[in-house]
Amino acid sequence: MDTFMLAKQAEEYVVGLYRDLHEHPEIGMQEERTIQVIVDELSKLGIENEIIPHGGIIGIIEGDRPGKTIVLRADIDALPMKEEPNNLKQPKVVVSQDDRAAHTCGHDGHTAMLLGAAKILVENKQALEGKVILAFEQGEEVGGGIYRILSRLVEMGADGIWGIHLKSDIPTGKISVDAGPRMSGVSGFQVTIKGKSGHGSRPDLSFSPVDCFTDFHQSLQAMRLKSLDPFMPITYSIGSVSAGMAANVIPEELAFSGTIRYLHYEQGLAGAEEFIRLLERKCEEYHCTYHFDMKPVARNLSVYNEETCAGIAEQAIKKAIGEDVVYSYPAWMASEPFSFYQKYFPGVFAFVGIESKEKGTGAEHHNAFFEIDEDALPFGVAATVQYAIDFLQSNVSIDYPRESQSVADFFKEMNTKPYEPPVV
Repeated sequence: MDTFMLAKQAEEYVVGLYRDLHEHPEIGMQEERTIQVIVDELSKLGIENEIIPHGGIIGIIEGDRPGKTIVLRADIDALPMKEEPNNLKQPKVVVSQDDRAAHTCGHDGHTAMLLGAAKILVENKQALEGKVILAFEQGEEVGGGIYRILSRLVEMGADGIWGIHLKSDIPTGKISVDAGPRMSGVSGFQVTIKGKSGHGSRPDLSFSPVDCFTDFHQSLQAMRLKSLDPFMPITYSIGSVSAGMAANVIPEELAFSGTIRYLHYEQGLAGAEEFIRLLERKCEEYHCTYHFDMKPVARNLSVYNEETCAGIAEQAIKKAIGEDVVYSYPAWMASEPFSFYQKYFPGVFAFVGIESKEKGTGAEHHNAFFEIDEDALPFGVAATVQYAIDFLQSNVSIDYPRESQSVADFFKEMNTKPYEPPVV
């Protein structure tokens, strides 16, 4: 098989799907039309499929010969935001028709590439030794679909997994499958600091939670340099702060929330402990108290490319597309539910470049100017197909610490609640 040639032959099909999905975005756990499009395409291709309620869609391709099983995963949801009609340089090729939602992260491209890969694989089943499971995950941005679709996959069983994320700052035509940590674990926090309110003319008679928070925040920025291992990345960010209603009133309370992100679990543990220690000390200094609405708890959930699988992926890309396509890229400090899959299945999360200075693509993800370079789509399709074939044919042993708990028990341990649909 000339995988890249087949991907180029399927390019019109893939681009057509991408444009259709881009024009009709649906936010997490509301992807009714998107799910129907995927089911219709799988059915047209003769691929057995099932809808996982509040989870996504699963399709199954049986190879002509028995063997292992691999999961190929894509996410399908959009973001609740309005898209700009232009990219960084010129008008976009296709724009959302809904001002309330937009595919400004690339999930429409992920879905289109997986359907393109499915088309090639089902038309070339004679090249498959084993089974391919296609997993289209709902609600990735809100963590809504992962529990139910992962539960079904664990029930079905698989030997490995592959996923793709289009990457806005990697050049088109390049793909990163570096081994090791690729995306961060995350700990969220929501905190309320309580002081003593009073009139702005007599701050000495009050205990200001604003002053307490300000000092805490400044100290938090320095904590990475003074208290944590500098060789293991970690980031802290405050996303919301709320306090007070009037300029001349020192408020009683201040609430803030944010995230801690880390590539190494031990750094996450240290970061959460230092966060709490620092908060206790600053509240004591300012005669304030605090309580957690959400306490920062480190979870061992970073996206990690298993070394053997990463080696298979690198060779697959070189074989299918070319030696110069493989691109080394540092870990991304964003987070992804793909880490949950990797607790049960060893595999690779690939970054596929979409940056083109000439075309104006390359705006950051979740940015209104974000756009995919459509020329990147065949690269993702070819890499997916070749990795699936090569993984299934590989006889190498993968020493991988698979999670032994049920998905339900694992979610409890990770302090993560499964999505519950609203009662109508």
